[in-house]
Amino acid sequence: MRYALIFLLFLISNEVSAFSFPLSKSIDSMVVAFDKALLAKDSVSLQRMLDDNMTYGHSNGWIETKKEVVNDLFNGKLTYKQINATDKEIKVSRRVAAVRMKADVDVIVSGTPVHVKLNILQVWHWKHRHWVLVARQSVKI
Repeated sequence: MRYALIFLLFLISNEVSAFSFPLSKSIDSMVVAFDKALLAKDSVSLQRMLDDNMTYGHSNGWIETKKEVVNDLFNGKLTYKQINATDKEIKVSRRVAAVRMKADVDVIVSGTPVHVKLNILQVWHWKHRHWVLVARQSVKI
């Protein structure tokens, strides 16, 4: 009986660590994948990565919904040319991750090229076995 209990506890502890692995290790790859999806105008990936109630705040005070982010990439209002993120800091607490970073961004806004240096905060939520972006806010440096 004692061995059965030890074995059961071993299985439970393995399940817990297997569950926590994606939460702490995969967020960085999701942040990189998100930038790549913006650059590539990959609506399939963006639809999966963005929470339905997501807010996407730009450094000029403009706030977009999920639908607006995807639409503005395709209607030509925004075209990301380069996103170079540095100084990334990731904090994970249970099913929520806060990602802070600096970024140099080259973007074309309504036909006008713009270069901005930003501080960015992204909030991700572990939902249905993958990360989704629930909030993003940037400010100019």
